[in-house]
Amino acid sequence: MHPYLSHRNHLSPSFPYVRGYREPARAAGLLRRWLRAASRQWQRRKMIATLEALDDWTLRDIGIHRGDIPRVVDGFDNRELGMVPFAPISRPVETDVEAFRKAA
Repeated sequence: MHPYLSHRNHLSPSFPYVRGYREPARAAGLLRRWLRAASRQWQRRKMIATLEALDDWTLRDIGIHRGDIPRVVDGFDNRELGMVPFAPISRPVETDVEAFRKAA
């Protein structure tokens, strides 16, 4: 009497080499999820720092209280976290004395 092997029981996932073959796909998916989470956390921290750098008047115009910034940023989706300020951050204006010191 010979055992009958079909395609189904011959390639069952109980064989270790079949599971080993699928591991790279899982590892790639895990790495991709980790990178997305790390990127989202970085964008979240950057958005919180940007909002905390604003003065109270600007925050009031937006409708955010300073203590609510982390809660508001947690509600943002990925598109909103990727926003950049419209105007570049202005640098402090040099005084004439500082300009003369640099020239000397």
